[in-house]
Amino acid sequence: MNYFFLPLLPFLFPIPLHAWSSLGHSTIAAIAEHQLSSSARSQITAVLSQGRDPDLPAIANWADDVRAAAAGRGPLSEDPEARDFNDQFPTNALWHFVNLPLGIENYRLSSASHSPNNVVHAIQHCIAVLETVDNHRADFTKLQALRLLVHFVGDIHQPLHCGTGFYDLSDPSHPVLLTDPRRCGDKPNDRGGNDLWYGSEPNQELHALWDDALVYAINQSPDYELLARRLETTLVHSIGSTSGDYHNWPEQWAVDSAHVAQNAYRSLTLESASLEGQRLRISIRLAPDYLEVNQRIVAEQLAKGGVHLAQLLNVIKWR
Repeated sequence: MNYFFLPLLPFLFPIPLHAWSSLGHSTIAAIAEHQLSSSARSQITAVLSQGRDPDLPAIANWADDVRAAAAGRGPLSEDPEARDFNDQFPTNALWHFVNLPLGIENYRLSSASHSPNNVVHAIQHCIAVLETVDNHRADFTKLQALRLLVHFVGDIHQPLHCGTGFYDLSDPSHPVLLTDPRRCGDKPNDRGGNDLWYGSEPNQELHALWDDALVYAINQSPDYELLARRLETTLVHSIGSTSGDYHNWPEQWAVDSAHVAQNAYRSLTLESASLEGQRLRISIRLAPDYLEVNQRIVAEQLAKGGVHLAQLLNVIKWR
């Protein structure tokens, strides 16, 4: 099968940091847009009209922009809606991920499942808002719920937003990666690869590599429509449906992404661990074929995210 992959540009150059990158989120939204039922499209158009947003790609990065606005950064830094949202929901930065052990088999058996502030619960909350006739004043609007849902379904398909490495650091010169959930417990973790460094530049950590560089590398273009078309040609048709109650689909997607995240760790060499202030830093070395192998996995996850988002939007009981 031809995946249209191009060689990855040198990965030691500075790249902008996003979560799954704006390119990745817009691509997932574009794939979903092409697979909407007529009923879902009509409902989505009505919700989008409340904010004068033209389509799903236009709202795909709102959640990241709101999070950036809380720190005074980004295009919404002066936006009253973003300011009010951050005031009302100060923990929204935690809604983008869930830290699951790489060997997790059941989301509900993880201690992370007890927290209301993770990507699984955030998606379920968005569904609830869209399926409620009258929003409670303390909740977010249907437009905000749709914006968040589009983004978080993208996030939950980024493997390092769900799977994280836990470690035995009894000997910091030889960090040991733990994959058995029974051994992880309160062991230190790398926050989805954010604490794994293959270089000294600010962006040379594993999570950023998966968020940005591997996405851009698929066709070395910032054009999300081009990337969506390529994935639709090569991968989208092979993505199946998620089984069971759609309200619980996020739990399945999170566990699946944690399993896929094992690929991110499979060909790493852990060199040493240290603490820089309160932050863990583990130096790593990537295998020679690391980028080529995982570029394909990123493409598969983008395709999967787009298909699953469309499936969810098509089955939601819109109110």
